[in-house]
Amino acid sequence: MVAVRIREWGTRAVRGEAGFTMIELLTTTVLLAVVSAPVAGVLLSSSAIARLSRERSAAEALAQAQIETVRTLPYTQVGIVSGNPSGVLQRSVVATLPSGEQVTVVATVTFVSDPIPTAYVTNADYKKVTLTVSRASDGKQLTQKATYVSSLSAPPLAGTNWVQIKRQVVDVVTTKPIVAATVGLTGGPSSTIRNDVTDGSGTVLFPALDSSTATPPPSYTLNAAFSGYSVFPDDLPPATAESVPAAPGMNSISTIRMYLPVSLTVNLQSSTGAPYTAGATISVDSSRCGVATLTVPAGLSSTTVTTCQYATGKTVSLPPNVLGQTPSFDRYGATAWSTTGGLWGSAAPVSVPSAYPTGLGQVMTIKLSASAYATKQVKVTVTRGGKPDTNARVELTGGPLGLYLYATTDATGLATFTVPVSPATSSYSVSSNELGVASGTATFSASTVSATPISVAVTLT
Repeated sequence: MVAVRIREWGTRAVRGEAGFTMIELLTTTVLLAVVSAPVAGVLLSSSAIARLSRERSAAEALAQAQIETVRTLPYTQVGIVSGNPSGVLQRSVVATLPSGEQVTVVATVTFVSDPIPTAYVTNADYKKVTLTVSRASDGKQLTQKATYVSSLSAPPLAGTNWVQIKRQVVDVVTTKPIVAATVGLTGGPSSTIRNDVTDGSGTVLFPALDSSTATPPPSYTLNAAFSGYSVFPDDLPPATAESVPAAPGMNSISTIRMYLPVSLTVNLQSSTGAPYTAGATISVDSSRCGVATLTVPAGLSSTTVTTCQYATGKTVSLPPNVLGQTPSFDRYGATAWSTTGGLWGSAAPVSVPSAYPTGLGQVMTIKLSASAYATKQVKVTVTRGGKPDTNARVELTGGPLGLYLYATTDATGLATFTVPVSPATSSYSVSSNELGVASGTATFSASTVSATPISVAVTLT
């Protein structure tokens, strides 16, 4: 009996010791995991820091080597290809560090204006070169180095014969500057190609441009681009705002106006207010931009205008004409006439769009008269300085229906209209402008007994 109890006690003791050992093992494992986790984190962090340190050291060596290469270049070659200044450097290149990590090296070169108090301000006394090295995998900047380079000799005539061109890019309606717009410059006596982006004030400066004593001197041409925007028609060729003669010492400061394109939907109705679907032609008019003829085919009663002709053969996205903008521009008016039957109708001018820049569309309705009208041809000749004026914008308004017709003059300075007339004499007004610069007006009267065609002369001043 005693032996049996001893064996049972021994078995219980062994079993108790086995359970206790498992608990100890589990506890030890958990404690080891808790203690080792931060240690592993420290080790991993240390490894990452060491790796970053090595990459930064290698990146600094790479940047310094390229800086030294830049310093060996002739001064005229220190610049970005087609940049401002222009030169032989690439804006962005990919390189590989000794560790195998790929990096992107971005170069920027800018002119520095640092004249002595009595010197002529060229805005291009020397150049600043900045190299930024970043990891290609995640874009993390590893290093950035800068250096300044200058010419071994002063420019001819201390730079007083250089051309400087400064432009501010603004929204034509809000007059707010457009930041980060791309401005390109081409031409001049050296067939220059430069590109830059506007700063926080919407401004870009192109200094140290070659000049010419030729008569007339070659010109520099500018163009601007910004996502969603178009250049305002008055600042496009044949206007002169985008062209600068390379005359010695020329310092051109001006504004490039841009806008968000808008749209105008024209709905046609019969005199009773029902949709008119028998076919018609529409003339959309404004003092800055218009559409001379726009066809609405049979079966449709509306059309949407998204482009206009600001000069003969030159089309742009429809620009806004908004009340209250500076400078003040006229609203859009429209006239429609039926394909058959001699029906005419006009809509009172409206602001286009309805709420720039948040609402870029507008709608107008034209009711075609129940009465048919006879028509007369009107030939408007526009002259400036005693010579025919090409690409002048011509508006014809008034008459028995309050017309709003638009056209541009051809190579002979002629714009031709067809207008409705009635037995009673009606007065018409003709106004013309040359891209908003010079303008002139004239009036005439017409009825069914008037001569055909009716000739009108407008002189721009």
